[in-house]
Amino acid sequence: MKTTMYRKQAENFPEWDPPAPSTVYIKIKNIPYETFKTRLNQGLVDTEIDQIRNRLERRIYCCEICSKYVNGHCVITNRKAEPGWICKSFVPKEEFIYLDARHGSENSTGFRHLSETGLRKDRVDGEARKEQNPVSVDGGGLYEEGIALYRQGRLKLALETFDQVLSENPQHFAATFYRGTALLKLKFYEEALETFDRASKINSCHAGLWTNKGFVLMRLERFRQSLEAFERSISLNPVQKNAWEGKDAVLARILQCEKALKESEKALEINSCDAGALFQKGKLNLKLGELEQAKTSFEKALEVKPENADSWHLRGKVLFGMGLEKEALHAFEKATRQKPDFPEAWYEKGLVFLKLGNPKSAENAFKIAADLWENKGEKTKAETAWQKVRKLGSGIK
Repeated sequence: MKTTMYRKQAENFPEWDPPAPSTVYIKIKNIPYETFKTRLNQGLVDTEIDQIRNRLERRIYCCEICSKYVNGHCVITNRKAEPGWICKSFVPKEEFIYLDARHGSENSTGFRHLSETGLRKDRVDGEARKEQNPVSVDGGGLYEEGIALYRQGRLKLALETFDQVLSENPQHFAATFYRGTALLKLKFYEEALETFDRASKINSCHAGLWTNKGFVLMRLERFRQSLEAFERSISLNPVQKNAWEGKDAVLARILQCEKALKESEKALEINSCDAGALFQKGKLNLKLGELEQAKTSFEKALEVKPENADSWHLRGKVLFGMGLEKEALHAFEKATRQKPDFPEAWYEKGLVFLKLGNPKSAENAFKIAADLWENKGEKTKAETAWQKVRKLGSGIK
């Protein structure tokens, strides 16, 4: 009987029955109603509520981007649903939470799918550039094609499309932002970081950019810098679930490193020439962004055990981070001599050659790194190196 009633209700379920903006906000943030009321009274959610309302009114939020919409089927109503429908149980998928639908941006298709913070400034600046330059800042249909591919999960094709947009307009913030985000999802962390660095030079006030940069830095185990990025994001927009979660995660990593660092220091109090403890201390110093301390730790470790390729490699990373390129190159060369099948050292060596203005040697180092990673079955890392080779082959650094 109950099943029959449920089916009847499902059959009569309205095609467009949107939830209240406050309901969507609470679901997105995964917070209790009391917390929402507190934030509302403090004036912290007004802008986001307005944005959600605009998305609902314009039907940007719909079944197509709902987490309950699976293969054309709504798991809430237990029936087939059209992409353009919506119901009160709507919860947008994580990658679509930050769709922008601010009033007045209807003609700015380039920013429709961006994280919302800072877009008003971008749109105004973009229109000013349009007056000076006939090339559209939005990149027209090509950018929309890239977004469509991104939303479909066809990230490599999306990257190619964003690259075409950026070849015509290097200042296209939206394409740069999504290029970095696609690279982050593909686990091309080094290139993602480079892309977000470029994006921050175009617009340093975009909270979503700093959130994503924080996650990249965390994956690269640059924890102090990651924390700074998350804090920058939160300062720009305090109501961000992802940024707060990222900050909590990286703080936990920092605490783990600090605890392990104390253990290493205790071991060195017993034996100051313990090469293993010195190496571990250097690694932890590096993760915590303590470059001077890391440099000293690796130097001492190499005095005890000069044939340690890993110590030479990490010493090179520290020196490179300190801007001492020639010393870093020497360290990476020592690492690759001690251990010729060391792809990470070859890759870092390539980066140093690029910085020193030697693209031919850089290309050779990247090729060796790519081949070694492929032999080890690490395809993502190999592809990162091959991308560097292709760019150098086309004359792009």
